[in-house]
Amino acid sequence: MAPSSAQRRRGWRDWANLDAGPAGLIAEHVLRNDLVDLIRFRAACRPWRACSAHLRAQGVLDRRFLPRSWIMLPRKFNKVDDRRRFLNVSTGESIYRSLTVPDPWSNYLLGTTHEGLVLLLSNGVSQLLNPLTGQLTGLPSAATLVDIAACLLLWNVELRGAGLGDDDTVVLHLNSYSLVIAKPGDKRWTEIDSRVWITSVLPLAGCVYCATSRNISLVQTTTMANQPPKLVEGARHELHKEVGAVLYVGQSWVFLVENNGGLVLCHRACPESRTDEKYSVSVHLVNLTAKNTVPLRGLSGKALFLGKRRSVLVATRVSPSINADTAYLCWPRPKDVLVYAVDLLGGGCVEAKFEEVDAAYYLPCYVSDYSSE
Repeated sequence: MAPSSAQRRRGWRDWANLDAGPAGLIAEHVLRNDLVDLIRFRAACRPWRACSAHLRAQGVLDRRFLPRSWIMLPRKFNKVDDRRRFLNVSTGESIYRSLTVPDPWSNYLLGTTHEGLVLLLSNGVSQLLNPLTGQLTGLPSAATLVDIAACLLLWNVELRGAGLGDDDTVVLHLNSYSLVIAKPGDKRWTEIDSRVWITSVLPLAGCVYCATSRNISLVQTTTMANQPPKLVEGARHELHKEVGAVLYVGQSWVFLVENNGGLVLCHRACPESRTDEKYSVSVHLVNLTAKNTVPLRGLSGKALFLGKRRSVLVATRVSPSINADTAYLCWPRPKDVLVYAVDLLGGGCVEAKFEEVDAAYYLPCYVSDYSSE
């Protein structure tokens, strides 16, 4: 039987006029879940916007407002009005955002940090942009990056990875060997002498880690007086015996990912002929206390997408087409991306195909098309 009008009135709540105290607590909880949820909460009505006024980002590097779960997809997925498409790697949701660029004709979009911030370069300065809040912060001149990366032109600088340290230090991995750091307000970028081939950079728990052909190193930004920043070995791995011989031709690579708060090293080995039966992926938990790595079985039910130089770990609820504890090896082709699915638990490797309407379709493009951001 349908409820009476009196019953409906008794069950009705005036959510717009919810007291500021409870509404403010709800807003804080919403922000802890996802920045986009807070943006939607504020857009619901004026009273909710007022009760969440205390939740304002204290600059671009405010950790509470980083779009951590969102990745920016390549330009080919832009809207007609050139709004960029962002994908949530936990839920599979897509949103579109216009990038608030001061002068789009003189700014060059270099790439994104692990936390979802966008790095912009121009002839005079470099900047970090939060694509969801529109906030910008200045960084040292981009001319320094051109010199360090040994490039003739700004658009020849290739960003391999980037992340934030706990002291607001921005760490960039350029080309193959170059590692540079700076803070907002610094006059120039500082290069860290790595002397090794760096394959992956990942921020975790306030530190920035680098995977090399021999170890996992920590970027140490705070040193003794008058001492430059440096790389400090955090843990060794035995993969260099496999990686070293073929790393330079791109057939073998190591990546760092974060899984449930832990640091995980992923090793991708590919045959020169790219015969799918010979593809293999192994995952290892990095033990920073024992300074070693321990083999893992699977990724706690998640899926790993690996390109030549980029990786992303996603929840399987992103798409029903994604299998748990599976690594997807992605290779760009002229018209699409070739994908092989490697079962991390049972072994075996098969070709995988995703429809264009499937959220999983964007992930191989993201890890393979890093140069077209």
